[in-house]
Order: sequence, then C-alpha cells, then structure tokens
Amino acid sequence: MAEQALNESSPAQYSRFVQRLHRRYENWFDALPPGAPDRALMEQALTTLQSRGLELSAALRVLRQLVMERLVVLDCEQGASLEVVTRAVTELAEVALDQAIQQARATLDEAHGPALVAPAQPGQPPSVAQLWIIGMGKLGARELNVSSDIDLIYVYDHDGETAGNAQGRRRISNHEYFAKAVRHVYQLVGETTD
Repeated sequence: MAEQALNESSPAQYSRFVQRLHRRYENWFDALPPGAPDRALMEQALTTLQSRGLELSAALRVLRQLVMERLVVLDCEQGASLEVVTRAVTELAEVALDQAIQQARATLDEAHGPALVAPAQPGQPPSVAQLWIIGMGKLGARELNVSSDIDLIYVYDHDGETAGNAQGRRRISNHEYFAKAVRHVYQLVGETTD
C-alpha cells in the first residue's frame, strides 16, 4: 500500500525526509489508517499510539510525523490538492491543542480543583470557568501548511478561584490556573524534543 510502504516506483522514495521517517517510525505507520488524514483518522491513530504505551506528548509527536509522511506520499503520488494538505495540517494542530488542554485541565483539576465562576444568583452552584484557544493567522484561516508556525491567543471567561483539591486545599486564582494550563499546553505541543 502506498501509504504504508514505499516501493521502488514511488516518487516519494526520493525524499530524504520520507526515508528518514521510514527508518525511524517503521513500526508505527500502521497506526494511521489509510486515506487522506482527517481529524477522525488522526484521533484514531492517537488512540492507537497511546494504547501501544506512548505518553500523550510522544504520541502527538509520532502522529505529526505519520501525517507529514502521508501528506508527502499523497502529494507526490496522487497529486493531493492544497486543500487536502492544509486541512490535514490544520486539523492536526486542532487535535494536538484539544488533547493538550484536556490533559492540562485534568492535571490541574486534580491538584487544585476546577476553576470556578461565582454564581450569578445566590443559592445557585458555581459554574466551571472556560478557556478558549484562538488560532490566529493561517490556523485561524484553516490554511496551515507543513512549515507553518501557529499563533495562539488564550482567553478565559471569569476571574475567581479553584475549588481546591479533594481535601478542599490548594486553591489558586483562575488567573494562575489558566496560566499553568497554557504552560502545560506549550510543553506538550510547543517545546522542541528529540
């Protein structure tokens, strides 16, 4: 299959980048189902990678390499349209950011409790404060290409404080909570690793 193994007649075989990926990730290519990589296929691959023992940060980095290899092959062998490439790269960024913020909030909720918003009416329970990640530039336009950086703005909706951990201690302000969440996201998707 063209997406999983390069043969001698494959134009993609001449790419040093693809050759390097095949040497390094040869045991992982089957995690990404065949076809143009879209959000559903990437989420499926991420689940597979994690089920094989990879932590989220490592699984996201392997997933990125699998998607990049697939896009090279689709472009060189099937003349993939620019829309296929930009959609895949944009959705890859969205998957990574969604997974990173979910992990950040789970970690912070365990340590400090969820970030809360005081109720508007007395006697009502507090609600959970929300964080939005806004993609600027090419991410916001859904036009990321394989060499694009992502520019992000993080916005949360209300000041307040967290509920505290299981014992009701270790409360922090919502500002501190979301600052920690943003650092966690950056560590998962932004830092350069091996």
